[in-house]
Amino acid sequence: MTTRRDKAKPQKPQPSKQLEAAGADSEKKPQPKRGGTWKENLGKYLIDISKYVMTGVIITSLFKDLDEKNFIYILAFVIAIPALIVGLVLTNKKKGD
Repeated sequence: MTTRRDKAKPQKPQPSKQLEAAGADSEKKPQPKRGGTWKENLGKYLIDISKYVMTGVIITSLFKDLDEKNFIYILAFVIAIPALIVGLVLTNKKKGD
């Protein structure tokens, strides 16, 4: 049995279930940042190059007795350290950014 008060209440429009599901998903899951700037991507790439060079030299020296170990170690550091530094500078995020 309905009363006058129930009839007089304005009813809120009910959104469809599809809209609720779409709205609920976007509210629950924040969208990840895609890509980033080219400087950040280049910085990540250079950091990876630095890691791969050092890993390659270490693994190579473990498996094979190299004749010119000193030259290869120096060359690896000359490549890896600047790549690491430039990569870290490019990926550096300041608080304002």
